[in-house]
Amino acid sequence: MAKIAGVSKMTVSLALRGDPSISNGTSKQIKEIAAELGYIPNRMAQGLTTGRSYNIGLLIGGYLHDDYQNLFIKGAIPYALERGYTISIGPAECDPIIENSFIKKYNNMMVDGYLAFHCNNRDTYKELQSKDIPFVLYTKYFPDMDTDYVICNDFNGGYKMTKYMIEQGHTHIAFVFDSHLMTSSEVLERKRGYRTALQDHGLKFDEDLLIPFNLQNYNKTNHQSLVQENAVFTERMNSAKRPTALFVCNDITASFVYIVVKRLGLKIPEQVSIGGYEGVYLGSIIDPTLTTISTPIEEIGKKACEILIDKIEGKIPISEKVKIQLEPTLLVKESIVPYKI
Repeated sequence: MAKIAGVSKMTVSLALRGDPSISNGTSKQIKEIAAELGYIPNRMAQGLTTGRSYNIGLLIGGYLHDDYQNLFIKGAIPYALERGYTISIGPAECDPIIENSFIKKYNNMMVDGYLAFHCNNRDTYKELQSKDIPFVLYTKYFPDMDTDYVICNDFNGGYKMTKYMIEQGHTHIAFVFDSHLMTSSEVLERKRGYRTALQDHGLKFDEDLLIPFNLQNYNKTNHQSLVQENAVFTERMNSAKRPTALFVCNDITASFVYIVVKRLGLKIPEQVSIGGYEGVYLGSIIDPTLTTISTPIEEIGKKACEILIDKIEGKIPISEKVKIQLEPTLLVKESIVPYKI
């Protein structure tokens, strides 16, 4: 390559590593020659020199059959490959013990850093911080820890959904949350947006309209047991003062709320309007299609990966914390209609 380009071997090496000391024109020429010759860099050899494995650990604390994680992966992996990194996926699925086991295994494999949808165990990530191992949290974060993260602006999303329901004439709006996620940052922020929208529109906040929904064993449950395991939700929906609209914390939970609401003999949206959050494909295949808050999940994946690699490569100091919130949008479908007295 050096001979063809008419430069030194050192110039070729620096250009292939993206060194800024090499001009854009020379760098482009060398990379084109490399592509023509079918050159593939030996990452193991580079790792011996740089101390990097060029491998990132992706810790998925949510369930893999949730399309949210698939969309995040779709955003993260192409970007990682473009920067010369591969991603190893660790599906912890809400189990902090498994999450910690993956981290120990990946540390032994010398992964360069982590993208993490955490399992609510702060100690795991405090230990990574103590060892200066870079990680970027996505979707949710620890409010009492100073960490890098890329999330959705869930306060704004919660506000937008509640405001839309109010504009449709609903004044008795409940916030329904997965009981397993009641202390998770993204749900707390969505709830905060809900409360603020009510207050800004002159509606009284009522604690009885915060309704837990149990999805702890939803992969093992049937429709009848789902009703039985959600006595509080069932009681509120059977009451004379039942809410006319339900803002559900995410689309997965909303799909199960549909089941219970229909089992109780209520029609969606004629008797109960329902809104979700996240904008995954599930909302387009349930009946009626789900009005939801669409989050930029692929963009979150790409941005989180970019920040992590920049940290790994020293372009952003480990001590500097990057905190990014991306904006969601309201996606209007069929599950919310104007309230009729």
